[in-house]
Amino acid sequence: MSRDNLSAFYQVFRTDLTLQQQLEGITDPSEYVDKAVSLGASRGFEFTHEEVEAAIANPSEFLEESLGEELNDLELQVVSGGSPRSCKNDT
Repeated sequence: MSRDNLSAFYQVFRTDLTLQQQLEGITDPSEYVDKAVSLGASRGFEFTHEEVEAAIANPSEFLEESLGEELNDLELQVVSGGSPRSCKNDT
């Protein structure tokens, strides 16, 4: 259930610029995970630190499972280690 909550939170996160900005610039992995769990909880999505860490460790699998669709160009670039800022979103 909590993995489903992480997926549901990610669906919200994809389109919520305020949430994205709250995680932007965090370079410490532990701080990033803590903040993601905290933001999720504040929006009613309960998931664990371990689930966030697993999603980060295997982003391609997590994104495909969460989205239920193929990844867009931006998501593919992020998964492959590129910078989201360098990817032009033409959609």
